[in-house]
Amino acid sequence: MESTEMEKSPHKRLGAMFLLQNAVWGAQVVLLSGHLAELGFSGLQISYVLATASLAALCSPLLAGWLADRFWPAQIFAGWSYLACAPLLWLAWLQTEFAPLWGIFLAFSLLHAPTMGLTNAIAFRHIGDMGRYGRIRVWGSIGWVGISWLLSGYLRLWERAAPGQSHLGDGLLIAGGLAVLMGLYCFSLPHTPPEREKGKALAFVEAFGLLRQRDFAVLMGVAFAVSAMSPFSYNFSFIFFVDPVHGPGFAASSASWILSLGQLAELPLIPALGWLIAKMGLRWTVCSGIVAAAVRSLVLAWGEPVWLLVASQALNGYYIACFLVAGTMVVERLSPADLRASAQGLLVLCIRGLGPLLGHGLAGWVYDGNALAGGGRDWQTIFLVPGCVLLAGALCFWALFRGPPADGGAGRR
Repeated sequence: MESTEMEKSPHKRLGAMFLLQNAVWGAQVVLLSGHLAELGFSGLQISYVLATASLAALCSPLLAGWLADRFWPAQIFAGWSYLACAPLLWLAWLQTEFAPLWGIFLAFSLLHAPTMGLTNAIAFRHIGDMGRYGRIRVWGSIGWVGISWLLSGYLRLWERAAPGQSHLGDGLLIAGGLAVLMGLYCFSLPHTPPEREKGKALAFVEAFGLLRQRDFAVLMGVAFAVSAMSPFSYNFSFIFFVDPVHGPGFAASSASWILSLGQLAELPLIPALGWLIAKMGLRWTVCSGIVAAAVRSLVLAWGEPVWLLVASQALNGYYIACFLVAGTMVVERLSPADLRASAQGLLVLCIRGLGPLLGHGLAGWVYDGNALAGGGRDWQTIFLVPGCVLLAGALCFWALFRGPPADGGAGRR
């Protein structure tokens, strides 16, 4: 009877799934750019390591979505993926040279990338009412904020106990432990068997056919451009905030806390996402999320005052809620039931794969090309590039996206 009751009310379990998933992700990525910079990596090398996630997203999510749509229960696939990730994260912690670290991160990313689409597919299958997705997905934000603050406190302890030592790489150790916990937890999630009939064509091939829909194609195209700008922020914001000469010069523990403000802003936004979409429509909601990302980059390019630089990080939460999360809801509405896992994988291909893959190379090149003679970086130029591109992306989405007929106002002008 207890098992039956849990199957009837899966929302808490799905919320815990997103919490653990984002804790694993946050633990390994929040401090990574700072760790790599301390190892002496160049901007391009930092970007190449972080770009392994984008390389993996070119193939892993679509393959995983196909398997989940046709053969393997999604929660089993996700569980084994996380368990395999753990030893790779621990091995990465031991590395100090670029080549072996890059190879380990590529292997990790090939296993980790599919889990993004799989957890969305599990959630959408079991929540019943789409309006509840935001209230469940917000636990992912809580997981990211929680691990960011724990890492901040951990670094603060070391800053006081041993000021000359760096422990930025320890996030990889913590992420490995959390990956084991997440992997085991996935096996307890509601059963999510394939919906696809095995006699039909490959689901992920058919998912590309959705690009014939105008709105689906517009979403994917803009998602590609917008996500190409994300490496500027994710790769170098931490380095900017700890720069003592040309940046604010915060301690590493404080920079970790500041960067978590975006996820903190998600906490009220994601549960209210259904209400926002009902009031604004999908078109305006998604467009406003892109504008928020643009404003954040432009504030960092402006460079002062310090309080505004810190406050602007909250805009990342609005971007995540109103573009990234709302984007998965757009995909869910535009795709048929038997292609949804593959369609979510296609979205991951754009926002975690193709777009960032281009962006990592561009961001690393811009970062290295704006080194100053006396040391440090020309942060104004570095952050001005994504700010301008994001504004152009918002304009394109507003002009071209109409919204599915069922959306209450997505097509408003």
